[in-house]
Amino acid sequence: MPSADVIESRMDAFHEMCKRRGLRITPQRTEVFREVARTDEHPHADVILRRVRRRIPNISLDTVYRILYRLEDEGLISRVRVSSDRLRFDGNTGRHHHFVCSRCGMIRDFTSKDADRVRVPDEVRAWGKVQERHLHVLGVCRRCTNTTRSPNVS
Repeated sequence: MPSADVIESRMDAFHEMCKRRGLRITPQRTEVFREVARTDEHPHADVILRRVRRRIPNISLDTVYRILYRLEDEGLISRVRVSSDRLRFDGNTGRHHHFVCSRCGMIRDFTSKDADRVRVPDEVRAWGKVQERHLHVLGVCRRCTNTTRSPNVS
């Protein structure tokens, strides 16, 4: 979970963006952003909806998606694109990479100067302009590894 300072900084950036763009700071917008900003779980829209409904019972999934897409367009959150999993959202807009568990879907952020320095191959550059580089490391998390080990039977 991000520190209180990080969450506060993200909320400040949200308020500043709304002011700059002339967007109303609605309770729905604020609470959807807060749910993404306060966690490092990379939640999907259904989880965000469930959590926001504790405070705003009548918010719809459509509203949550519209807010998430707008926040992404404004650069306040990003979409984590991993395989066929549901769309996941990330409040960490700093340079980072992801470890993704192929069994439970857990996603964790990590930073790596080595990964940041990996050169994009010329072949890839020939296909078009590279806008972002993110490394996704696919593996099995410790929890899944420990729960799938079978006990030794004699």
